[in-house]
Amino acid sequence: MITYKVLRREAAADNTHYYNDQKDDYYSRDSGAAVWQGDGARRLAAVGDVDPQRFHAMLRGEFGQGIQAGKSVRKDSKARAGIDLTFSAPKSITLQALVGGDERLLKAHDEAVAATLAYIERHAARGRQKERGKTHTEETGNLIIAKFRHETARPTEDAPPDPALHTHAVIMNATQRTDGSWVSLSNEEIVKRRMLYDAVYNAQLDYQVRRLGYEVRYEKHHIELAHISRKAIEAFSKRRAQIAAAMAAHGLDINEAPRQQREPALLATRQDKTKEYNRADLHASWVQQAVDIGIDFGARTAPEASREDPQAQRDERPEHAIADQCLNWAVAHLAERESVMPRSELLAAAIRQSGGTVAPEVISDALRRRADAGQLLRNPAQYRLAADLKADPLTRKAWAQKVATQRGQPLADALATVDRAIAQGRLVADEPLYATPAAYAAEKRITDMEAAGRGAVAPVITREVLQHTFEGSTLSAGQRDALCLILAEQDQIVGVQGLAGTGKSFALQSAQRLLQERGYNMVALAPYGAQVSNLRQDGIAANTVASFLTAKDPRRIMDKMGPQTVVVIDEAGVVPVRQMDKLLGRITATGARVVVLGDTAQTKAVEAGRAFALLQERGMRTVTMGDIQRQKSERLRRAVELAAGGQASQSLPLVDRIACVQDSFGEDEHGNKTRDSSARYEAIAAEYTALPHEDQAKTLIITGTNDSRKAINALVHAKRGLAGCGHRYQLLTRHDTTRAERSCAKYYTVGDVVQPERDYKCGLKRGQLYRVVECERRFDRISVVPMGAPTQTDKIIEIIPKTMSKLSVYHQHEAELSVGDWVRVTRNNAAADLVNGQRAEVVAIDPDAITLDVGGRLVELTTDKPLHLDHAYATTAHSAQGLTCDRVFYNAESYSRTTAQDTYYVSISRERHEVVVFTDDATALPKAVDRVPYKGLAHDLVGPDHAPTGHALKAPEYETGDDLEMD
Repeated sequence: MITYKVLRREAAADNTHYYNDQKDDYYSRDSGAAVWQGDGARRLAAVGDVDPQRFHAMLRGEFGQGIQAGKSVRKDSKARAGIDLTFSAPKSITLQALVGGDERLLKAHDEAVAATLAYIERHAARGRQKERGKTHTEETGNLIIAKFRHETARPTEDAPPDPALHTHAVIMNATQRTDGSWVSLSNEEIVKRRMLYDAVYNAQLDYQVRRLGYEVRYEKHHIELAHISRKAIEAFSKRRAQIAAAMAAHGLDINEAPRQQREPALLATRQDKTKEYNRADLHASWVQQAVDIGIDFGARTAPEASREDPQAQRDERPEHAIADQCLNWAVAHLAERESVMPRSELLAAAIRQSGGTVAPEVISDALRRRADAGQLLRNPAQYRLAADLKADPLTRKAWAQKVATQRGQPLADALATVDRAIAQGRLVADEPLYATPAAYAAEKRITDMEAAGRGAVAPVITREVLQHTFEGSTLSAGQRDALCLILAEQDQIVGVQGLAGTGKSFALQSAQRLLQERGYNMVALAPYGAQVSNLRQDGIAANTVASFLTAKDPRRIMDKMGPQTVVVIDEAGVVPVRQMDKLLGRITATGARVVVLGDTAQTKAVEAGRAFALLQERGMRTVTMGDIQRQKSERLRRAVELAAGGQASQSLPLVDRIACVQDSFGEDEHGNKTRDSSARYEAIAAEYTALPHEDQAKTLIITGTNDSRKAINALVHAKRGLAGCGHRYQLLTRHDTTRAERSCAKYYTVGDVVQPERDYKCGLKRGQLYRVVECERRFDRISVVPMGAPTQTDKIIEIIPKTMSKLSVYHQHEAELSVGDWVRVTRNNAAADLVNGQRAEVVAIDPDAITLDVGGRLVELTTDKPLHLDHAYATTAHSAQGLTCDRVFYNAESYSRTTAQDTYYVSISRERHEVVVFTDDATALPKAVDRVPYKGLAHDLVGPDHAPTGHALKAPEYETGDDLEMD
């Protein structure tokens, strides 16, 4: 993992002391623990071991050879001295190296760090200087880097520090231009692309440790040694035990609590690294602790023949073939969630997949070849102002048009001005964006089907008859418009843009009644089970989109459709392009009419694309239901209307209350900044539990991230007095993985739970739970056993994931459920008539079963296997879409990317009577809720006829006189 921290000149002395203080480290006194790197350092004769005095001088801006920070770097004490990139080795590698005594792993870590820094130097070193008020940048290819390898974490109050192998790479704020001058370093690219550099580090480390004969497993985006379990890693931490004790004093369990709840205890128990420890005694205590835990440092799982044999792990295929295969995987992995893929994310995914078997540049070449051959679509080159890299990028032509407008120049002269700005580094090339031709083709099929259906069907009812029907009805104007569109128009595919709380359900019920009177039938499809359940309660036949698309005999369902059928695709805004393409293809072929119903302002699909918005953008006949009825006060209705119209910040003053509870900040054991949000979570939980019991059931807590959701749920559980009153059950949480990840054995971990969605010939049965007991990376296979069965040889089933596209993967964890707890169903259960997302109350418990009250219906679930349940006091905005309640407590974190226009709009539109917004920063909140998240389309990169049109859907508007910093 790579974290960063900006260093200031005013702290030069303190930083010099911190980085050079290695008295508590065991191996770092050896030569090579503190060394220079980089071509910039070499040019200044800074080579070999780091001299503390020279390092201190550089932090002050004095680089030697008469070179001193000048006009390009601020001279005051607040000026930037450099940036610290901290490379933290995976914990299992730390243990094997520092406790198990394999010093070769120290070298592997060092080499991975060095290779990553060399990559950064080649691709991200850029000088920055102002000349006559104009900001110029230049790619320099040289950096001054001081590396310090440290090996311990911070100690606890009563125990020595734990092993924590990490390297601080201090990149100085200076780089040399081609004209020989030294200027400040522009570090924006380094900070922005940390995910890419983290992938390079982990891939290099992956390759190095496998060369030494170790097998590895993948945990999210980093590796661990396969023979050291996660349980052993977590147990080998006195800091962890200390933090757990501090949390237990507040009724919290460290095994259940997310990061935000652990942070306060981490900071409260943090000690300075000042006490000296005898190195031999410290190492001996680590060894004894490993013995007590039962770690076997000799239990490698790779064959003896491969140990220390560079040829043993080598792929014999040509490098370009390996790179192509890794890039194929990366495209499949990213394109599942986003149609538009930034270059750095593609490279990071492909490099991670490569495991260090090919150089990153080889993968870059493969990406370039793929785009040049038209196998990937790429947007036209775009540029940002060097003086404001956060501003929107524009194409060369767009910049020229802007210059021509502002200066009254001919376009040819403006183009020449722009070209000079690019050559001089005043306009900096933005990162390329890519999309697949398959994504473009699916989008085009969707729009083509809509266009082909215009005027293709006869009205069900004439407008005149319909208007007569409306006389004396209670339908709102928006509902009447929707019924006219559904019943009286001649387009096969039509859209209803229904704002939150406008009575879409009543409109559908009215439409169904009128259709049935005339011999038509209505069926509905919705993305989630809870939405299907609501539709059925309204008397409308409904199924999930997935069940319709994956039916064993789809023809049987489609045969029931025809010209006399109206199919409603509900909550269409969260239906991805992939599914919309298949849905429209199947439905329109039957001659049935399609009503696409949703709200483009609400949260978007998890998968790639914005299909509903695309249809509207390309001219689908659409009406808007804007008569909000849910909110019972005019003030709240107006707040929701403003949020729906993209004026989120203007709606903030209209909510009932904004409660600001600031976060606190500290540093972790590596000196990285940490944020503690627990005070705000405590305030939310306290206000919720202060409500009467009947009001709690009608109150929804909405938050942005799963971590904050888990933290708030745990606090509410404790504050309701339920902690320690129930039983601990095994629960399942879905792994957030793509199909590409689920197709590779290396992305599975021993202990994962696999649930097939269909029967397989190898013996896997649909719906049965299986535990992963072995992952074989070399042969791309995993072994599983049925849950509840002993891990005997005859019960083990070996599977090849790449041949199985219908697997769900879960993480098993333990949590307490008590009578009175509110829980959420996390997977459809047809046998118990439970749907994903459904809320229920726990009314009875015992070790072998749990009884739920589901809307007045009692359901008993046996606990012989893990349960698909979770606490349900807090939910994310995405899961809240479609829900209605009396009161909302909304946790809006100004720093989180999950706080944006769509999530804000969904969150404040669920309630009937009251909404309270909790935030960390009331001043920064308006800007946060106005942020528009980008859900891209391949059509954003190329025009309808593959003509380049640029990245943005809408070109930014500029006022005449904007400073372009052009000459």
